[in-house]
Amino acid sequence: MVRKIFLKRFNEKGSGIVESMLVLIVISILVVVVMDRYETIVEEAKKVALKAELNNIRQAILVFKIKNGRYPESLKELVTSQFVIPYRGDTIIKAKYLEPYSLDKDKNILDPFDMPFAYDPATGRVWSIKKGFENR
Repeated sequence: MVRKIFLKRFNEKGSGIVESMLVLIVISILVVVVMDRYETIVEEAKKVALKAELNNIRQAILVFKIKNGRYPESLKELVTSQFVIPYRGDTIIKAKYLEPYSLDKDKNILDPFDMPFAYDPATGRVWSIKKGFENR
């Protein structure tokens, strides 16, 4: 009985096209809603990552200033320079001031928006050059 109804339904002319169009419309509406929400979530994640990265860079600049008595000439110096600290007798800690998430080919530190950070070596101030995020 069910088989007859199933076969009869698919033997009707035009029913497959209408149902396919309805499925395509529903799927496209879902894709539009999900894509809009996805882009919002990605943008918020980048904002949080930017804030964390700026905090890490500022802490590295502070450690550099305390250790060397001056601000670094550029942010590249934080990535390439190392510091050595004695720890519990014979152990020595040797590390870079900063291990950034991403660098370009010239070793410039990139923000989550893939733009280099701006830095003022006279004051040690660092900020993003992404429009709308300059004052973070």
